[in-house]
Amino acid sequence: MLRSVVLDDLRVLAISGPDRSSFLQGQLTQDVASARADATVMAGWADPKGRLLFAGHLFTTSVGGEDALALLVPTDLAEAALKRARLYILRAKAAAMLLDTPVLGLLGVPGISAPGPLVRVLGDRQRHLFLASSADARAVGAAADPRTLWQLADIEAGIPTVVATTTGEFVPQMVNLDLLDGISFTKGCYTGQEIVARMKYRGRVKRRMLRFSAAATPPVAGQVLYGERGVVGQVVSAAPAATGCEFLAVIVLDDLPGPFFLDEARHHPVQRLELPYDVPQEERP
Repeated sequence: MLRSVVLDDLRVLAISGPDRSSFLQGQLTQDVASARADATVMAGWADPKGRLLFAGHLFTTSVGGEDALALLVPTDLAEAALKRARLYILRAKAAAMLLDTPVLGLLGVPGISAPGPLVRVLGDRQRHLFLASSADARAVGAAADPRTLWQLADIEAGIPTVVATTTGEFVPQMVNLDLLDGISFTKGCYTGQEIVARMKYRGRVKRRMLRFSAAATPPVAGQVLYGERGVVGQVVSAAPAATGCEFLAVIVLDDLPGPFFLDEARHHPVQRLELPYDVPQEERP
């Protein structure tokens, strides 16, 4: 059965104009030449220190009949992202805007005659972004489901979400953007590129995002995790699950295999779960 989730905590930031590609190429970790209309790629937007302001899906769309590059941005960061884009556009022939188009997440295989643009999430044929109204979603047979269903799917896929409480906290590799093909190491300069490249070529990624479960209510983004020596990690995103909750957290690799806990008193242990991609744990220059 096809299911739909109203992603009302996400906005589409669109960059249009003849210089849209060259502008975003100097800002994002991803090579914007990889952006397409039918599937997303991951991309990060970092500050000069290489810390992620946000990470999200990049794809192409149409705005007022013109081609545009689009980023899916959390609502609580959308205005800041728009302001940053307009600040850096300067004399470039490009325009940045937040679209009012509703964004739905579809889980399952949509019908062929969907009445709106469908964008596969990282090429996954079981998950699509649907840029249309809830009525259009019902027209393709999608039953409405809670937002947490999409959050859980992101967690199972190992896709990070950077929100207001975690913006500026992580270097892209810490949330596995490189493992999700969200970083180009050949495209040239962009904001924060020196730090990101140095971590790949000269250093070790000491912290990585891993997936966990716990028999507890979902922790909030930014909450710390505890180990035997104290604080060892930070929650990226969480969602309720059948056994309590699942979440993604950035963990100090040297503290593996744990044990880890949600609380300093160590009353709420967590269990590590698998991700659909391999996470290196012995990374050396």
